[in-house]
Amino acid sequence: MRHEVRLPQLSMGMSDAEIVDWYVEEGETVPEGADLVEVEAEKARSVVPAPVAGIVRELRGDAGDVIEVRDLLCVIELPD
Repeated sequence: MRHEVRLPQLSMGMSDAEIVDWYVEEGETVPEGADLVEVEAEKARSVVPAPVAGIVRELRGDAGDVIEVRDLLCVIELPD
């Protein structure tokens, strides 16, 4: 099964965020709670953690890209 990780709304009024840096690569196994990506919104930086453990199968966006709240950040494949 696959779990879609979407950009959460990290503060009131936040509509988008810029990807600062990815901390994972496609194919990497991550535990629940691991840092996935750092984003900047409204001049504040935040790290989005992995909501589940699994293998990172797809990253969406590169450093410098601006994405909307609820846009897909990455896909994590859950272990069987």
